[in-house]
Amino acid sequence: MSFRKYESRNEAGRILVDFIENNQPEMLSKMKNTLADFFCFAIPNGGIPVAEGFCAETNIQYDMLIVRKIKIPYNPEAGFGSITTDGTVLINEPLLERLNLSKDEINKSIELTKSEIRERLEFYNKPKDLSEQYQNQIQKKQIILIDDGLASGFTMLAAIKMIKKYSPAKIYIAVPTAPQRTVVRIKSEVAQIFCPNIKRVMRFSVASAYKNWYDVSKSEVLEIITNSEHYINDI
Repeated sequence: MSFRKYESRNEAGRILVDFIENNQPEMLSKMKNTLADFFCFAIPNGGIPVAEGFCAETNIQYDMLIVRKIKIPYNPEAGFGSITTDGTVLINEPLLERLNLSKDEINKSIELTKSEIRERLEFYNKPKDLSEQYQNQIQKKQIILIDDGLASGFTMLAAIKMIKKYSPAKIYIAVPTAPQRTVVRIKSEVAQIFCPNIKRVMRFSVASAYKNWYDVSKSEVLEIITNSEHYINDI
């Protein structure tokens, strides 16, 4: 069965809701009928329009969870780990061993990534210390992590690691597309993964699931959350 490409990330978020309704109607009913028990986190930039579509259909509130890759000094397009908004660090240890970086190079890359996160927080008018806010949003809640797709899954694993620090009731992942190998790698870390388009291919790209793929800008994210009825900036 061929898969129709998503017109946009917002549409992908709405189709995620349709997917849950068609496959687990009781789950969608639970989401809609116990809104106070659920909360969504979108990974910017691409996860924000997906979450906006998803939350418009479910009425669940959402916030952003910034995750930035720790860039390899001589190859900034690749990373050897990730850092989340609250400073949670996840290192790809097997890769780091192969890279043979010095301690100074590692620390410099980590500090640079933390600086990028601070700049993002300032751009989106968010406080530097989010621990109390996260405690209110996450503790004993059913958390849905949203992105525009999974590739290696390392960014999502960092987000999961952070969320677990704040004692959620359950963690779910909702993504429009992902490779099967990544779903298999991550599924034991969460209660469930909702994904309408799981690809069984050797070479995978998130972009291939979208008709008109482009990189979402910080300005677009700011426009979405400023005009959103479901985005919550503070508690």
